[in-house]
Amino acid sequence: MQRYFVNNADCTATGVRIASGDLHHIKNVMRMKPGAEVHVVDEDGHVRLAVLRGYADDAALFDFIADIGTGSDGLRVAIAQALIKKDRFELMLEKATELGASELIPTVFSRSVVKIDPADAPRKLDRFRSIAKEAAEQSRRTAIPLIRPVTELADLPFAEYDKVFVCYEASTPADQFGKVVAKEDLDRSLLFIIGPEGGIAPAELADLIARGGIVCGLGRRILRSETASMYVLSALDALRESGR
Repeated sequence: MQRYFVNNADCTATGVRIASGDLHHIKNVMRMKPGAEVHVVDEDGHVRLAVLRGYADDAALFDFIADIGTGSDGLRVAIAQALIKKDRFELMLEKATELGASELIPTVFSRSVVKIDPADAPRKLDRFRSIAKEAAEQSRRTAIPLIRPVTELADLPFAEYDKVFVCYEASTPADQFGKVVAKEDLDRSLLFIIGPEGGIAPAELADLIARGGIVCGLGRRILRSETASMYVLSALDALRESGR
């Protein structure tokens, strides 16, 4: 069943208006007819079953027919992902959303090859947010991850998180994921920093550690940058499942 995220302002006690790009998807891509049912999720994570009543000029009109409840996507995990090639970065956005990231921060490192022109940044950010929205709908999440604007590594907001982990390929056996991330961390707000294909520069690593970052290894293999975020989120999910 299709799922759509809606603004609280578009909801009434009995139904919702869905417009803009979602209207095109409902009317022209899915070709929904009156009577079609969808799930809608408001800004509070409240999920409802809704039935299409019909179309206005600028919106699809749905009536609520059942409350499904208010859910949570669980972990509070932010990924500060280095800017990498377009297709790989967009793949990371899609998969990290499916795997439950609550926040994604496109991050500039000294070894980042990809640069974003400031004049083009708003369009890029809209693209990133659109990818996350579609992935959240497809994976039946109850929230779209926050996509922050492109951020310099030195400007990452460490103070907003309970713990910050720096994923580093030259870590020691004592720094491996299973030894530095504990089950009790799953109830905390976490930030994982993932560098570019060229790695995190020594000076950057030293600065991140000085700010309180915890070095975290991701196994014996050298992973591509976009794969590292998937590893982290999958490992966190496995850790959570093992504690149930």
